[in-house]
Amino acid sequence: MVFKFKLTKILKMREDAVQELIGEIKLIEKDIEATKLDIKVKYVEIKSTQDEMMETNYQYAEGHLRILKKLEKEFEKLHEKLAKLRENLKAKQIELFEMRMKVETLKKLRERQSEEYYREENRKEQLETDEKVALKFASDMVKAQQEADEDVWS
Repeated sequence: MVFKFKLTKILKMREDAVQELIGEIKLIEKDIEATKLDIKVKYVEIKSTQDEMMETNYQYAEGHLRILKKLEKEFEKLHEKLAKLRENLKAKQIELFEMRMKVETLKKLRERQSEEYYREENRKEQLETDEKVALKFASDMVKAQQEADEDVWS
């Protein structure tokens, strides 16, 4: 008889959930990299605007300041987005760790139950073998006794 783990569906679901979390983590990491790149671009835009303002001897300072203020707000929002992404990443990594622990627990349980099942099967098989040997021995003894009785009566 073959061992059948009763929690196979749950184990499969948890393994699938782990893979899904890994995919989510990869997407968040991509978003983080894209946001970092956006931050660098905004920084360059701010520096460029500041340099342009200095080159024109602050002739168009009011326009440049409006642009700088807008760029700095966007720069701040990008930093906030990056912080949120990093928090989300950390939370997903913790969730992934916990899910992997649950999967490992189920795998160990499956292994332990499998070993127990096969140990019990081997014990039953050994009992059957012992019983067959005992019956064979008893049968041989009865035959020997019958033959001895026949020799005595003959």
